[in-house]
Amino acid sequence: MAKHKGRGIATIEYPTGMNQNGDPSQAWVKLKPDGRVDLFSGTVDHGQGSRTVHAQIVADTLGVPFEWITNDNTNTDSSAVCTGSFASRGTFIGGNAVRFAAEKARERILEIASRELEIDPSDLDVIEGEVIAKGAPDRKISVPEVAAAATWTYGELITGTGAALKPFADVNDDDGSVETEPHSAISYAACVADVEVDDETGEVTVERLIQVYDVGRAINPMLVEGQIEGGAMMGLGLGLLEQAYPYYPETDHRGDEFGAYLAPSLEDLPDLDNVIIESPSADGPFGAKAIGEMANNAQPPAIASAIHDAVGVWVTEMPATPERILRAIDAKRDPRREGKRVVFDDELSVRTMSSTGGNGFLETDG
Repeated sequence: MAKHKGRGIATIEYPTGMNQNGDPSQAWVKLKPDGRVDLFSGTVDHGQGSRTVHAQIVADTLGVPFEWITNDNTNTDSSAVCTGSFASRGTFIGGNAVRFAAEKARERILEIASRELEIDPSDLDVIEGEVIAKGAPDRKISVPEVAAAATWTYGELITGTGAALKPFADVNDDDGSVETEPHSAISYAACVADVEVDDETGEVTVERLIQVYDVGRAINPMLVEGQIEGGAMMGLGLGLLEQAYPYYPETDHRGDEFGAYLAPSLEDLPDLDNVIIESPSADGPFGAKAIGEMANNAQPPAIASAIHDAVGVWVTEMPATPERILRAIDAKRDPRREGKRVVFDDELSVRTMSSTGGNGFLETDG
């Protein structure tokens, strides 16, 4: 009996947003008379950081400091429409909506500034809160001055609305081809797991996870890494602890209380090496793609592969509990089970049936 080291790898691809249309987000951007910016979007931030990312997108699009942006999504009466915070769509779909809204507001800023400076809008740019003549940086006007002129001189409200919606992909039933790509974007990832497996107890310790994610463009690298590390903990639970077996239509086999549901803690957190790759999407805001749900997809299969590398058995049902690992090891060691299909029942007994079509079961204690 001994402890064995193993390494496994898994790669995944993950679509951004929903597919085949039906996934809209809307946004509204307006300037106050002092040049500060109000952003109204319906994307709910439940910890993924969309409020921060959307404010960054608006600030960069308008050409004003991040601190000038106020993001209001406090209720559904005043907020724009958003399908929801799911499907890894917050940055891509919701972010595109706020980008489109900010682009329209920027057009109005340039038009008002052109009147004040008597310069064509195409010859102006907005940099760090100032509208500057291209090639003549001394000819400029601040965005707050533009907003004040719009309010008090021209009687206008500088505003912009935007909406993002994936075009419907009409599938040809004859050959399966589509004229419009049904996916918004595809993200890619890989995970390498280093584990230690005790072949006496069946316990698995994940010592290290090396995680590589193509996110298109990391608009906020700190938030991206936070999602990667949070996903690692979730993937660790799915791979080793969390029994997520089906329960429909009955719930008789579920735990009666939260204390019966095992989940990893910081004590279980392995060493994490995270690598962020930026391969920009043609359609995403500033090239961004998804990072949300995909962050916990690769760890379970990587752990299963590492267990096989360590002790030579495959655990094909997650989580890879000590019981399942020991059963697989015992089945491999027992010569009576060679060439036979092994079936496990709920009482931890082992039933083996001849692969040649025998009609009897040999029952032994597990």
